[in-house]
Amino acid sequence: MTATIADGTVSGLIAERAAAHPDKTALVFGETELSYGELDEVTTSVARGLVAAGGAPGTSVGVFLPNRPEYLYAVLGIARAGLVEVPVNTAYKGSFLDHALNSTDVRILVTEAALLDLVAELPEVPAALRTVVLLDEPRRVPAGVNVLSWKELLHSGSPSPLPVVTPGDPFAILLTSGTTGRSKGVVVPNLMPLVGGRECAQQMGTTADERLYTCLPLFHGAAQINISLHCFCAGATLVLGRRFSASGFWDEVRAHRVTQFNALGSILPMLLAQPPSERDREHQVRKLFAAPAPAQILHPFEERFGVHIVEGYGLTEIKNVLYNPLDARKVGSIGLPTESSVLEVHDESGNRAAPGQAGEIVYRPKLANIMFSGYHRDPAATVATMRDLWWHTGDLGYTDEDGYFYFIDRKKDALRRRGENISSHEVESVLLAHPGVVAAAAVATPSELGEDEVLAVLQVEPGQRLDFRALFEHCDRAMPHFMVPRYYKAVEEMPATPTGKVRKNAVRELGREGAWDAQAAGLKPTRHV
Repeated sequence: MTATIADGTVSGLIAERAAAHPDKTALVFGETELSYGELDEVTTSVARGLVAAGGAPGTSVGVFLPNRPEYLYAVLGIARAGLVEVPVNTAYKGSFLDHALNSTDVRILVTEAALLDLVAELPEVPAALRTVVLLDEPRRVPAGVNVLSWKELLHSGSPSPLPVVTPGDPFAILLTSGTTGRSKGVVVPNLMPLVGGRECAQQMGTTADERLYTCLPLFHGAAQINISLHCFCAGATLVLGRRFSASGFWDEVRAHRVTQFNALGSILPMLLAQPPSERDREHQVRKLFAAPAPAQILHPFEERFGVHIVEGYGLTEIKNVLYNPLDARKVGSIGLPTESSVLEVHDESGNRAAPGQAGEIVYRPKLANIMFSGYHRDPAATVATMRDLWWHTGDLGYTDEDGYFYFIDRKKDALRRRGENISSHEVESVLLAHPGVVAAAAVATPSELGEDEVLAVLQVEPGQRLDFRALFEHCDRAMPHFMVPRYYKAVEEMPATPTGKVRKNAVRELGREGAWDAQAAGLKPTRHV
């Protein structure tokens, strides 16, 4: 059992760890090491600087950065000041970036010059944006925006008391994948990520002498909550990597004496695809969290690298709520509910499904403030997810006689690629903007890495012929790299309902046979970081 968290806030967690073990190493990034005492001090400096920069309780502060220590300093400082973090995906550009900043009312943005360029390229400055905190020298600055250096931020605050933060106060606004339209902002109260981190530590059996590693981006909950806050809840040491490298992964893990890490499902087959080495078991890792981890990947990975894989299940709105137990695992299951969670599978009438019967996975919390407070400025969408006193996940699954849960598929038209949830609606809107395209459908097609690739199926104007290379380049200019379809297929007529809606099931059945493959043509989507 991990230590309790005194006041139920993210800020309180760091203060508590600093008071108990001020000299214990909290964070490692390359050659940089920070103790819990030092982490607590920089957290306070950032908080005071943000308040001096105009941050009042409830103000949205965007963090638009790649993995680096300042990302965590910003997150923790935002929390201590009673402000609200908005993690912004570094792949966002154009309308995606504009929506992320405008829909969450970002007033202060913490970023670096290369990414600020993308903000400056927007047709209009985001309505609420007033201040940019920049970690390096500016190159382009949006009109009317005040720029503050990171150094100035750390030294601009007043020693006056900071606002009092409670467990129910908002910690962050996390953007969903936008499966039925534009992405929604999930308002996360302070206690929710703490319980998520604490339960992850409990389920993984994490102890204070461990060293937890993540190279996943900190704008995702997998890195920010399921490793970083999990680590701090356990009083352990966080080792932060810049990004994933299949060839260099194990060398970094060995160098930092890592005992545990988390991985997207696609990372496991990429590591397995590396040439076998006599050093494959020359490391201190004994367990890791990965989802999904199908048996055909899980067993070879465990055998080769000598680790134990834990699977689980969670969503942005409710955190991780299921884990496959360390000591009673059923391979293929997404596990049993955590101690704060109630989950069931319901049939179409809203009744509890019998073991083995497919239905929708639904959820209830046992405590206040441990699931999302609602969608930001969208009460109708919030209410739509609640029926019969249950929160509806939109995912299909079933249970077995022992109460273990199993995932079948998403009810939504969401796609998942390299750990990123993708809105088919948003992909299709970009495809339809290309000249000659009259109908478009974006669907999942199997990947050699175990997750999805994106297949774009297109109907064009009669007599026209699509230039697939030009279409790919159009998508690359308009979308984050992870959303850009790999496969493109033209059809004479799109399968549709009598009312003109695309029949996605029929589109999937078409498959990708005969499709143009961008990767085979030597094309890759553009990454900014």
